[in-house]
Amino acid sequence: MAPELIRGESTNTAASDVYAFGIILYECYSRKDPYEGEDAREVLAMVADPEVNKRPPIPKDTPPQIASLMEDCLVANPSERPTFEEVDTRLKRVEIKPAADRTTISLFDIFPKHIAEALRDGKKVEAEHKECVTIFFSDIVGYTDISSTLEPQKVANLLDRLYHRFDDLAGKHDIFKVETIGDAYMAVTNLVKDQEEDHAARIAEFAVDAIRAANSTLIDEDDPERGYLNIRVGFHSGPVVADIVGNRNPRYCLFGKSWHHSLIFLAGLYHC
Repeated sequence: MAPELIRGESTNTAASDVYAFGIILYECYSRKDPYEGEDAREVLAMVADPEVNKRPPIPKDTPPQIASLMEDCLVANPSERPTFEEVDTRLKRVEIKPAADRTTISLFDIFPKHIAEALRDGKKVEAEHKECVTIFFSDIVGYTDISSTLEPQKVANLLDRLYHRFDDLAGKHDIFKVETIGDAYMAVTNLVKDQEEDHAARIAEFAVDAIRAANSTLIDEDDPERGYLNIRVGFHSGPVVADIVGNRNPRYCLFGKSWHHSLIFLAGLYHC
């Protein structure tokens, strides 16, 4: 029961229901009744007392975004609690847990830290301008033919094998992966970290390694005769605006002036 109800200052409202939802979150993550083993009358008095402001403790191992939501639902002032619309949005952004044999993925694996924190807390993300970043693009040579002659499951497996290698290289060179769209891979430097001195060099070194990785990735593991992948890669340095687009499966998108007109294609760089 919300403190304003205990004090008789209010009837049931959406805000008092949000408070009750905060208690339900405690019950879900603790597997206990709130204030278990304590004297009920004393508990009610301390919950209602604005000086004491008694609340159940955050259960151990509660995900950070759930802990933050629980705390916000249980604030004393009803007007400062989130609406259920905000609760719904924040719950949809809780970390994703794929199959048991995969590592847990969270917002912090997908978005820059400050963006992930804003999304986790249900806050509006403002567009950001950066004067000079370097963006990497790649695609697979002959992908249309490859995808039309391989079973869909093998195409998915091929991209998964290639992008796992690219992701490892992104970690090695400390570059931020923006997204993959089909056979296209996009990454950036000097956007989420200060890499003013060497952002283009980082991307160039990543590009060389990515070409080598692709050239040692089999198109079909069951048919080595089909050979290995070739990719086209390129990069561009210049100003960019970064923003979150959409609220269902939100995407971190970059916007700049005609990148495709000034890409430096490096398809033959490995041989130079």
